[in-house]
Amino acid sequence: MNLTTRQLRIFVLLAETLSFQKTAEILHVTQPTLSKLLKETEEALGVKLFERTTRRVRLSREGQDILETARKIARLHEKGVLELEQRLRDCNNRVALAALPTLAASLIPLLIQSLVHRNPAVQVEVFDPIANEALQLLRDRRVDIAVTTMNDEGEPDLVYQELFTEPFVLFHNAQTRLDVTHWIPAELARLPLISMPPGTSVRVLTDHAFQAACQPFNPIFALRDLNTIASFVQNNCGVALLPESSLDNITQRGVCKTRLHGALTRSVGMYVRREEPPSRLVCLIVEELRRLGRERQSSTGTGQSQISR
Repeated sequence: MNLTTRQLRIFVLLAETLSFQKTAEILHVTQPTLSKLLKETEEALGVKLFERTTRRVRLSREGQDILETARKIARLHEKGVLELEQRLRDCNNRVALAALPTLAASLIPLLIQSLVHRNPAVQVEVFDPIANEALQLLRDRRVDIAVTTMNDEGEPDLVYQELFTEPFVLFHNAQTRLDVTHWIPAELARLPLISMPPGTSVRVLTDHAFQAACQPFNPIFALRDLNTIASFVQNNCGVALLPESSLDNITQRGVCKTRLHGALTRSVGMYVRREEPPSRLVCLIVEELRRLGRERQSSTGTGQSQISR
């Protein structure tokens, strides 16, 4: 039997979707090509895997019998490829990081600048997903470190190290003067607030804080891209309620931030996998992240300040 891992993956994927259209879209092939690939797989196995009509697709009895074995083989192959990619990164002075969008825009550029200064040959790959996706990338070995917020539910297979804590602040147009000075959700809710979309760590923390105060949180805009948020604030389209590091960038001209007494804070740190010792390069990055975290923590102050004039 001459069966490729690609053929197994196609079988497993089609068994999960039971849709030629969806499977073809995921694999970026045409439906006729998918049908041809499936036919080749069935011929290699010597069994009919699916029963197809014009209206539905379902697994055949033989397909049901071998599906779980095919899944195990496909998972083992993918795990092996990811482990190989990780080893190659270690050998070739490459590292992959996942960081929340707010951190990818503020902390990671400083990290890369420092790394390149110390080791010009280093290559850094960066992903900027939401929190749960960042941890999954780490578990899947697609990245070596995940820089994100602490998960209160705990991650037994991962190790978390806090880098710094930071408050949520109000970012607003430089010409706007706010009379809100304390973290009081009922008062904050009167502002034309801008936040991030549901599911992001920033939004989850904000929603929980407002719910604890029995105050609905209904931002007028929910935007994921920080440059878009900065533009909205610059043009006086709203007031962004975000962690302090989110828009702390000299390129965002005309934006002020107002710190709030008793503000909601978040723990920012890094996750690494528990079961294996980190490589020399990962240890270097951990060291640099700790240094940047100490600098960030020591720079926290109070009051209202202009980001850039």
